[in-house]
Amino acid sequence: MPYHRVLTDEKRRVWRGVAALALLVGGLLLFSTVLTLLAVLADTLLGRTDPLSDGFELTPLVHAANLFSLALLIPWSMLVQRWLYGIRGASLHSVRSLLRPEVVGRTLMVIVPVWAVYLTVFSALSPLPEAPWRTADLLWMFAITTVLAPLQSAGEEYGLRGLAFRVAASWGRGPRTALVIGVLVSSLLFTALHLALDPWLNLYYLTFGVTLALITWRTGGLETAIVIHAANNTLAFLIALILRSDQVTWFDRSTGVGSALMLVPCALLVAVTAVVWWRTRESGPALTPADPRSARPRQP
Repeated sequence: MPYHRVLTDEKRRVWRGVAALALLVGGLLLFSTVLTLLAVLADTLLGRTDPLSDGFELTPLVHAANLFSLALLIPWSMLVQRWLYGIRGASLHSVRSLLRPEVVGRTLMVIVPVWAVYLTVFSALSPLPEAPWRTADLLWMFAITTVLAPLQSAGEEYGLRGLAFRVAASWGRGPRTALVIGVLVSSLLFTALHLALDPWLNLYYLTFGVTLALITWRTGGLETAIVIHAANNTLAFLIALILRSDQVTWFDRSTGVGSALMLVPCALLVAVTAVVWWRTRESGPALTPADPRSARPRQP
């Protein structure tokens, strides 16, 4: 069966799926809140911030907390799947229950150069205001971004294009219905979690979610989606650091922030999805080599 149908059962068990999605979102909020509070407390003890003052400062510790809280969705999604569905967490990697190195390597060679060019041009067309940065903070932010941003992106993929995609797809009776429900629910949840008020940004997040879900379905795993997401986030953060951009603008998603320029990354994502679809036009979506329920933990 295809990747998104692994959790499909004879009974749709909608409430179990709702519980899985609630645990996914609840875990994300819990991880983010606890780690951010710890980071702010540490900064306060170091004399970096005053939690009672107005304003927001993205310190290296807060940045690390934000990224690491999302990276924790990798083990959390695996745990929720095994707990509620009895299927090993490793099956979230791909239809072969592992990260396929050939897929990762091929995608890296193509996506990273393309995204580097795209983000360079995009940053030149929509520059962010500059702000004073300490040299030490820039160096720490560079190191933290390089190490944790790929893991943060992978965490979102395991949570949304992995667990949420599968859970929602298990509610559909037929394969096409399951695919549509899985893509829509996971993409809408991904869009909602970004808390954007600008319609252009919401269009971008929705396109991001839909295209990566389709790519996951066709390739039979999260590898390509992870590389695209990681390249996008990591390079965007690094370019912002190079340009010494104002940290507040990094997370500004209020009305009026976006523009028709967001159609550029949307078109790029659609083009990448079309290439993946064309390359798999004869084979179709990758399938599991055997019944994935054989991956259930053995009973004594």
